[in-house]
Amino acid sequence: MDRLRTQTQPLHDRAEGHEFQRALIKGQLPREAYAAWLGQMLLVHAALERRLRALRERSPAVALVVRDEQFQEPYLLEDLRFFGVDDRTLRTQAGAASLIAEIEDAAAREPMALLGMHYVLEGSNNGNRFIAMALRKAMGLTPGNGDRYLDPYGERQRALWQQFKDDMNSCQFTPVEQEAMLRGAEAMFRGIARVSDDLAPLVAR
Repeated sequence: MDRLRTQTQPLHDRAEGHEFQRALIKGQLPREAYAAWLGQMLLVHAALERRLRALRERSPAVALVVRDEQFQEPYLLEDLRFFGVDDRTLRTQAGAASLIAEIEDAAAREPMALLGMHYVLEGSNNGNRFIAMALRKAMGLTPGNGDRYLDPYGERQRALWQQFKDDMNSCQFTPVEQEAMLRGAEAMFRGIARVSDDLAPLVAR
């Protein structure tokens, strides 16, 4: 976990500093822009989580680390319904499409990279709780309505993140598996930046 955090920090900072992400963090996104982001993230999560479910069947380590409640697809669907978006109408934009292609490639070539990708998205929940607070104020949302993806665990966030870290650190991953996870985490950070690129024109100016 320490290696994943330190070696991906520059990419984490770059993704977090994106214009779209800054507007999200500040609660300055128009509702339609936020809903569009949720839609693209649903497509990414659906692809990754489908592959992780399959990987859990083959890897005891992944089965230990990746728990059902970490899958965010149901929360994203719930939020999209709140904003009146039918997920069947979603169209994959270029950034999400390229990230999904990387997920599929990882599943075929080095499956443990999927765990590195999952690490990025699961870890983002730590900061997302604070984004949810800003979003509620800006959009007049009440907890649990339109903000489930950003705050899926509520007051359990810290404990669940500690459990995730402990589970990861308890696994005896080989050096090859660790390298794959690192590449997966880096790919996810770069992919999120590309998703943000696609949505940047929707930021209120």
